[in-house]
Amino acid sequence: MKASHTIMIAGLFITILLSGCNRNAADVVVDGSVTVNEEAETLTFSGMLTDEALEPETSFRARFFLQGKTIKNALETDLIYTDEELKSRKEGEAPKEYKVEKTVEIKKIEEIDKIISEIKNEDKESVTIEIVNENGRIDDKVLHDIKKE
Repeated sequence: MKASHTIMIAGLFITILLSGCNRNAADVVVDGSVTVNEEAETLTFSGMLTDEALEPETSFRARFFLQGKTIKNALETDLIYTDEELKSRKEGEAPKEYKVEKTVEIKKIEEIDKIISEIKNEDKESVTIEIVNENGRIDDKVLHDIKKE
């Protein structure tokens, strides 16, 4: 009886410990949004990042992960990478801010109203900006801010 109680407590302790370690997130994503240009039939995904929480000279890249069914269907993809790899400040330098963005063509423009609604819906995670490097995901943030040009 005492052994099973000890095992249960140890299991609970490990579970609590691991639940706090499920993601080694740094606060890199400051803000992000999606901009619709109906005339050009494009969506522009943008984000503001900071390297304050990163180790000096850490390479990283931004990408936009599309989970919403409508937006994935309309863009015919579920992952959008920005064009450049970034590197955090050098040792002794002040933290830097970075603006990242990528414009993509909407393949099915008739879905635009559904896309806007899907992104605005706070209960859904249609678009997530993720900061990644060779070690995996560093930070992420679900985006609900959508603008029209």
